[in-house]
Amino acid sequence: MKVKSKLADIDFEFGHFEYKKDHLIIHSHPDQSMQSKVYVSPDDVVSALGKALKVPMVWLYILAFPVFLIRYRRRKNQKLKAGQKQQPK
Repeated sequence: MKVKSKLADIDFEFGHFEYKKDHLIIHSHPDQSMQSKVYVSPDDVVSALGKALKVPMVWLYILAFPVFLIRYRRRKNQKLKAGQKQQPK
């Protein structure tokens, strides 16, 4: 997941999840240089779902998700293979 803001552009990889005081806490992966936590409240979930489900493009993304996933993984694998071919042995 990429997080882009005026402060920083971060590649966020999910680490472990935790539940504490009615919040879901999402920790970044231990291998990431910038450790972070995301606190998600029950109101955040309701708000996000409410806003997301009102947008037709979200429905399209959900319905077409299997196609997007396959296409994304193929492109990612092609980039990895191309990068390996260019590296000197």
